[in-house]
Amino acid sequence: MSQEKKLEEENKNIIENNEEKTKNEDNPNEIKESPDPKKAKDDEGQQKLSKTKLKHKFAFWFRISEEILKNQMPNKAIDTNEYESQVKKIADFDTIEDFWAIFQHLRKPDSCKPGIEFQLFKEPIKPMWEDEYNKNGGKLTLKLTKEYTTIIWEEIILAIIGSVLPEKIDDEINGIVFCSKKEFNTLQIWFKTYSKSINAELEQCIRDLIQIPNEVPLELKQFAYKKEYNPKRNYNNREDNSKYEKYDKHDKYNGYEKNSNYDYNYKKNKGYYHKK
Repeated sequence: MSQEKKLEEENKNIIENNEEKTKNEDNPNEIKESPDPKKAKDDEGQQKLSKTKLKHKFAFWFRISEEILKNQMPNKAIDTNEYESQVKKIADFDTIEDFWAIFQHLRKPDSCKPGIEFQLFKEPIKPMWEDEYNKNGGKLTLKLTKEYTTIIWEEIILAIIGSVLPEKIDDEINGIVFCSKKEFNTLQIWFKTYSKSINAELEQCIRDLIQIPNEVPLELKQFAYKKEYNPKRNYNNREDNSKYEKYDKHDKYNGYEKNSNYDYNYKKNKGYYHKK
């Protein structure tokens, strides 16, 4: 067959295919296949199954300090003693996809005004030391410069939700709290059992995670679970407190007065302190 006949045959096939396609598109009597509801439901279920399940279910919370609330609503009475009413739940999640769907819309710590708090806790734990899961535990506090808070916050969050920490520590950690202050920020890691062994393991685990030198002191504080109240006893006196569980009415961080000459910096994925 000559080259010209080959080209003529190919053109004929193309024209016939186009005519058949046009005929089908223009045919009003053509019966189109309707979508199968069962198949659509199965596809939706398959998409849910394809999500990456986390070991624990978590929830994001936030809190605005009394000072900000008073400034924003000067004519409204604010109950400064009702901490629980100031804590609001944002959303919960149990898959990595749902985590990113929420996390990408949260404000970054380094852009928060003083008095703003964000919390991430395992469900059904509330970010209050009176909670049943928190009252026998404590918190490990890091003091951070503002420009490096976001990267540390994200790294610790990913380690907690991803359960990449040792199993014992992973089970002990209840949540993490970010607090924005005027001159610096703090991150608090809350855990459920306050004991010498747990404290030491948790502290070393966090040091290894964000590479904090061992010579830099971190603040460990036991939560105040009021077992017995004696109006004649001075609860700020350590000797007087030795026979009782510690009671602290306000969840206030006081640990860095002793180490005020240190700031936390983060550079090239390595954590270090430096003197002012």
